[in-house]
Amino acid sequence: MAEIYYDIADTIAHLPGVRQAVKTAAETIAAKAKADLASHRKTGKAEIEVEHRDTDSSVSLVDEAAVSIEYGHFVDLSEADEVVFAKGLYIIHRAAGLI
Repeated sequence: MAEIYYDIADTIAHLPGVRQAVKTAAETIAAKAKADLASHRKTGKAEIEVEHRDTDSSVSLVDEAAVSIEYGHFVDLSEADEVVFAKGLYIIHRAAGLI
């Protein structure tokens, strides 16, 4: 009869090779994101941060306007009485291969 291991995902997540692969993947994504962000930088202090925890890692775009940088925003061109949409840069999405 088959056995069911309900905690197998937790077991696999804690394997040293898996933990290292997750860290490596995060560092690779961060390097791509940093290069992409640098090519778009004109002003501002946006930066890419990587955080490693026990079994996972995160790569973040850090800035007070991070959401606007990533996804886009509306710009009021006062002189022309016009509002236009500035496309997002999708820095994190592209670095992670999501688009």
